[in-house]
Amino acid sequence: MNEWVDTAISTLLRVGVILSVTIIALGLVLTFVHHPDYVSSPASLAELTAARATYPNTIMSVIDGVRHARGQAIVMAGLLLLIATPIARVALSIVVFIIEHDKLYTVITAAVLLILMIGFAIGLEAG
Repeated sequence: MNEWVDTAISTLLRVGVILSVTIIALGLVLTFVHHPDYVSSPASLAELTAARATYPNTIMSVIDGVRHARGQAIVMAGLLLLIATPIARVALSIVVFIIEHDKLYTVITAAVLLILMIGFAIGLEAG
């Protein structure tokens, strides 16, 4: 592969991770700004981190929470972006293999992407 490919893939991964960490940090800040008692009250913080606590757990609830500037939803959006980053790398690899006219690796990488998407679809149905 060419040097531009390595640069494109590393830039995609770097930007994805930096952006997701930034979004997660913003969500944490908003959570503590909207609920300052989490800092001063161990009981409130324990309630936030309890196993029975509810968090945005669907794409629509994350989108709705982000629209309303809810910190937990913004954190979840950052986590979703972090998960999506390596998937975007697989998709970029397909484009690169198409440009390079490498049919075998295009098919293999497309199959990997399809398997990832099926896994997400099954996970969405189960959740």
